[in-house]
Amino acid sequence: MIWTDIIELLFPRYCIICNERLNKQESHICINCLRKLPYTNSHLTKENTIEKLFWYHLPIQRAASYLFYSSTGLREVIHSFKYYDNPYVGAYLARLMALEYNDVGFFKDIDIIVPVPLHWQRRLHRGYNQAYYIAKSISNVTGTPVITNAIKRIKNNTSQTRIEHQQRQSNVSSIFKVIHPEVLRGKHILLVDDVITTGSTLISLGKTIAELNDVRISIVSLCYAGNFFCNFVSENEDW
Repeated sequence: MIWTDIIELLFPRYCIICNERLNKQESHICINCLRKLPYTNSHLTKENTIEKLFWYHLPIQRAASYLFYSSTGLREVIHSFKYYDNPYVGAYLARLMALEYNDVGFFKDIDIIVPVPLHWQRRLHRGYNQAYYIAKSISNVTGTPVITNAIKRIKNNTSQTRIEHQQRQSNVSSIFKVIHPEVLRGKHILLVDDVITTGSTLISLGKTIAELNDVRISIVSLCYAGNFFCNFVSENEDW
């Protein structure tokens, strides 16, 4: 405790959103900013709008996103997570999400977790795959294994953030390849990404996996960047 107090004194930590000093019990984001984050509560709603993005495309079981990608502070946090060598803030938010979602059975009967793969060139440039940190946090809470070698991203396509919505589907067409189908067959697979907008990347990944036939797919992301707020309910529904 003494050493912790000394370290806190010499190297104070600050909230990544409001820049107020963190206390010893807080990590990355202060409790006041955590309370103000725009939670979707989509995990409490069957047939929610995020899930509907994937209807008619994938053998989808359920889908949810933790936060609306709507506030300036949260956008800066996610930008830091993805592009400025701060994967641990994303992992922290993902752990909070995993604890909450696990309590209502969202991860029930999931066999494996698959983070959306990065192309090797983009991973080399960034230094890490941000989706892996989200997946690993979920795994730490649920005990479900993370699989990273079964699927490969074979095309280094243009970033989805740089193109119009109507171009996103063609931009991610045929960019994934299954390398180890035996790892995926017969499994309920949780696909994990950082931000969902139109769902195009996850649809492309899911379609590649669904060609194996004997699979079920669920999806979770840290944020939802759709251009409208959905009618997510606040009451708990048992999955």
